[in-house]
Amino acid sequence: VSAVSLGLGRGPRIAVIYAVGMITSGESDPMGGSVGSDTLIDNLRKVRADDSIKAVVLRVDSPGGSAIASDLIWREVFLTREKKPLIASMSDVAASGGYYISMPAHSIVAQPATLTGSIGVVMVKFAIGGTLNKLGVNLDRVTAGRWADLYAPDRPFTPEERQRIEQSLQATYESFVEKAASGRNTTPEKIDAVAQGRVWTGAQAKQIGLVDELGGLDRALVLAKRRAKIDEKAEVELVIYPQRKTFYELVQAPFGTGSEGLFARIAGLRDARALQTLTAPLRLFRRGEPLAIMPNVFVR
Repeated sequence: VSAVSLGLGRGPRIAVIYAVGMITSGESDPMGGSVGSDTLIDNLRKVRADDSIKAVVLRVDSPGGSAIASDLIWREVFLTREKKPLIASMSDVAASGGYYISMPAHSIVAQPATLTGSIGVVMVKFAIGGTLNKLGVNLDRVTAGRWADLYAPDRPFTPEERQRIEQSLQATYESFVEKAASGRNTTPEKIDAVAQGRVWTGAQAKQIGLVDELGGLDRALVLAKRRAKIDEKAEVELVIYPQRKTFYELVQAPFGTGSEGLFARIAGLRDARALQTLTAPLRLFRRGEPLAIMPNVFVR
């Protein structure tokens, strides 16, 4: 295998930014599994400020997540494409929020079997009043303001509250559709006709205009070279974001550098990983936060 084919040459530099996992607010999980908006935004800003980087490939493998975090990332992707050629490369899944953050790219490349689209918004409220009653738990609260207990967990929404939530979600959905239309150079009406939460394969998405080409990361790199006016056969240096941590960095960070903490971390990795898998979706269900997420993605 040649160094050129691996992108290890010392020619022009192309950044490859990975967005893998559910999209959440804050920092990315250092053990993988989530795309933190703060982390991804920081990487995009670093790339924009680095004049040695001639093009950017955003590699997305995400079913979405927080609509707010997705919108924050969308803005930074848009600002980056205004300064450098930017290609979105979709892996297995780039749906809902995963599609959202891909929309500003100059070109979107998907695999034929990629799951994408899912342009829609949902809001979840846990109404566990029945469970609390069985456990003998009573909630007593004092509120000030008509909507102060809108997200109270011991009861479902009233019809009036549900209407208010639906209005808010509709506004978020319309913003999603308008940005998709702008990114795809079409009208909101045409995007809405293929949106409404529907999931498409990459091949279908190309037919209906949600992606530009079919292919993998290699094809995205070719398009990035082309837009940056780099010869397609020229050697390039790939600059990977986020920078990979060593195994030692991952296991010692929470416990310091002592060997006792290190081995404690190693011993607990399996349990911690299992717990993380079970609880990661709960990070999304913050009070009243709209979600741009493909359905049925919590168990992987």
